[in-house]
Amino acid sequence: MGLSSSTALAFAVTAILTLTLRPLALRLHLTDKPGGRKQHIGEIPLVGGIAMLIGMLVAAMAAVQTADRWTLLVPAALLVIVGVIDDRYNVGASARLVAQICAALIMMIGGGLYLRDIGDPFGTGLLGLGFFAIPMSVLVTLSVINAFNFIDGIDGLAASMALIALAAGGLASGLGAPAVTVAAVAFGAILGFLPFNFPAFRNRRLRTFMGDAGSTLLGFVVVWFTLSICQGEHRSLSPVAALWFALMPLSDFFSCFVRRMARGKMPLHAGREHFHFMLMRAGLSERQVLAVLVAFAVLYAAVGLIGASYKLPDWALFAPWITLLALQYFIIRGLALHLRHRRWRASTVVVQLPARAAAAHSTSMQVDAGREAA
Repeated sequence: MGLSSSTALAFAVTAILTLTLRPLALRLHLTDKPGGRKQHIGEIPLVGGIAMLIGMLVAAMAAVQTADRWTLLVPAALLVIVGVIDDRYNVGASARLVAQICAALIMMIGGGLYLRDIGDPFGTGLLGLGFFAIPMSVLVTLSVINAFNFIDGIDGLAASMALIALAAGGLASGLGAPAVTVAAVAFGAILGFLPFNFPAFRNRRLRTFMGDAGSTLLGFVVVWFTLSICQGEHRSLSPVAALWFALMPLSDFFSCFVRRMARGKMPLHAGREHFHFMLMRAGLSERQVLAVLVAFAVLYAAVGLIGASYKLPDWALFAPWITLLALQYFIIRGLALHLRHRRWRASTVVVQLPARAAAAHSTSMQVDAGREAA
């Protein structure tokens, strides 16, 4: 089965399952209820993660005949099962963290996918990790998984970020490797879910969320695919170039992590410090926020693709990447302040215009009265 066929199969299975699982989710109360920072209307079914996993499973069984599929699907299933339990019963961050560590270890020990080196980010030669390979790989995997979980705050955002990362990785590595076929399957599954969650063309009666099950699944798929194409003797991409494909989710994650730690809060608990909330507080609509953040992600992915295609040295790609990782919060904050200022100026003009018109009308009436008296 070719790339297009496997992508189409994953798309169809996911879309059909999303439709059919919605009534069951409502009966089982597997829904996201409004309240607090959640401002949607009504209870929204949380079946996107289940539908995407099954869509990937069916298409991967038909399209991929190597053991690569199991190094993704088995730990992914674990994450989705724990995510569904958390979506229904709210088991907490610690249970999710244990499941994520187990998924990372299954991928690394069972499939041999882990960070053996991190490229040449400082221009001093290839940096192998040695004894630190496994713990560093676990840390990276947890960071990417939770970055996608963190950024899943408005409709279509986490799915769009995953699509960008997978598409950029596929373009950078070529289209013949088994890992790319699995990535194409995941790409199709995400596309199959997106019509039920994308703000530009969603139907309110069919609106569906992916929940923690879906967002952690997306993060794991991205880190699995990235490790597959940027590690080993036959890798097709530098690890440093691959960092650009997930810069936006990672920068949102680390900025929230650092600010919550600085305030003495638990870093993995929910909050409103995310980029999307900052822009919405500045007056942008959900669709506008999605467009802005997707534009940033596409720009950064393009930088990674250019670096990979022109074989730029790792240090030349790592220096601006780490700078943007640290400064992205201030970039988004500056944009939000600019938008607030423009909004304030516009509202001031709107208020002043009627006041000036009323003053002019009053002056005219006084002049007419004076003329009549004369």
